[in-house]
Amino acid sequence: MVKSNFLIRIYDRSINGRQVYFVAFLFYFLPMFLIETTFSPINRWLRLFAYISLPLLFFKIYVLDHWEKKELFAISLLLVIELVVWRMTHYPDILLIGPFIIGAKGVDFRDIISWYFYLTLILVMTMMMLSLVRIIPNLVYYSASRPTRYALGMLYPSVIAAHYFYLALAYCYLRFGKLNVIDYLLIISGNVVCMLLTNTKLDFLATLVIIPVMIIAQRAYFGKKWSSIMASFWWMATPLSAVGMIFLSYFYNPSNHLLKKINSLLSGRLELGRLAFKKYDLNLLGRTIVEHSFAGVKGQKLNNSGGGLPQNYFYIDSSYIRMILLWGFLAFIIVIACLTFIAIRSTVRKTFILSAVILVSSLSYMFEPHIIQIIYNPFLLALLSNSYFNSFEKENKKCKILR
Repeated sequence: MVKSNFLIRIYDRSINGRQVYFVAFLFYFLPMFLIETTFSPINRWLRLFAYISLPLLFFKIYVLDHWEKKELFAISLLLVIELVVWRMTHYPDILLIGPFIIGAKGVDFRDIISWYFYLTLILVMTMMMLSLVRIIPNLVYYSASRPTRYALGMLYPSVIAAHYFYLALAYCYLRFGKLNVIDYLLIISGNVVCMLLTNTKLDFLATLVIIPVMIIAQRAYFGKKWSSIMASFWWMATPLSAVGMIFLSYFYNPSNHLLKKINSLLSGRLELGRLAFKKYDLNLLGRTIVEHSFAGVKGQKLNNSGGGLPQNYFYIDSSYIRMILLWGFLAFIIVIACLTFIAIRSTVRKTFILSAVILVSSLSYMFEPHIIQIIYNPFLLALLSNSYFNSFEKENKKCKILR
């Protein structure tokens, strides 16, 4: 009888959108994370498993969330466009990012970041341990021009660095308003270890940039005048860095000393970007591009064979060039607009944390391809989710009223 009542209580329990969203988040996150590791070569089945999140998200959007008819029509139109772009590019994250952004309505963004942070931390540590005890391959990369690099269960060493970079940003978001010297020393210590293992200089520098930006953002949040003035311009970071990277890549010329120096600092990204623009024209809805990189077991063997870059090596590292050439001009405009809007809203509300995150992320987007991959970058999900932070001025007013 007790068991029967227990089952009835479970059956009668109401389903809310938050529960559905995080179940979908798990169905997406676990397989898509494993695809970026040496855990399993059966990526096709993992992607199919990740697509289970789609009906759950559609159920939340169309049944549980309270959208007006005009809004549902606009949402449906955007999802159809996304479907077309996905079919043109065959890039799975294109199909998934839209429903996750729209489905985040009514979900606290701080909860999303908490889920992301702990899932990523647990999975990264698990893959590292499995690779060290040789249950899964630990790909080691040798080069005459740089130290030995370790992938530690990931497909490529830079994957660890990218995960660490976004984990540091998520940590700063969760601790914002309370960040102190100990937090910054913790981030620096992890960054140094990551650099020693992976030798990813650009991610190392981008992670270091987090610290001064967060110091200024936190001061601006507490109402410090000059910090507030500086932080009020950060919303421009994404469009400016996107235009800058595309412009420099399109007009890259190795005979230009300045451009050659910038290309060297960006580990050859401008040269590869210029090659991409030579091979492919800009279009509206994207295309399929065949790429060859050093990721995975085959890529590791190719790297360790020596002789520099092979002739068939071709990979678009920059998120901005990747968006505009691979996913099309329309997707490029939509993503840049979403990120800029999130930063502007954070600036107008005088919270500054998301504009700070997007400022630092925008620098990373210039040389990393993870702009819409939620397993790396969950901050696009802030577009429609519930904001956690209020301005410090509003918090003070609330405290005065309560007193």
